[in-house]
Amino acid sequence: MCKPAVAAGNDASRRTILLKTVSIVAGAIVLAAPAARRALAQTKVSHEQAKYQDSPKNGQKCSTCMHFQPPSSCKLVADPISPNGWCQFYGAKAG
Repeated sequence: MCKPAVAAGNDASRRTILLKTVSIVAGAIVLAAPAARRALAQTKVSHEQAKYQDSPKNGQKCSTCMHFQPPSSCKLVADPISPNGWCQFYGAKAG
C-alpha cells in the first residue's frame, strides 16, 4: 500500500513540473516574438549593396516595383527610398 502513495506523489510532481515547463516555454516564445520581428526588420540591405540610385533605369522605378512601400520605403533596401529610384532587386508589380 505504501508504493501506490509514493507513485501518486511522483506523478503529481512530474505533472506540476511539466505544466511549469510548458508555461515557461510559452512565455519565452511570446517574449521572443517582438525581438524576432526587430531582427528581421534589420536585415534590409544597404543602398550600396542594392546598387540603389535615385533615378529610374530603363523605365524601371521603385514606385512600380513589388517591393516598394509608399511613401518612401522598401521591403528589401534600407530607407529612405525615392519613388523614382531604382535598384538591382527591381521586380515589376503584377497586373
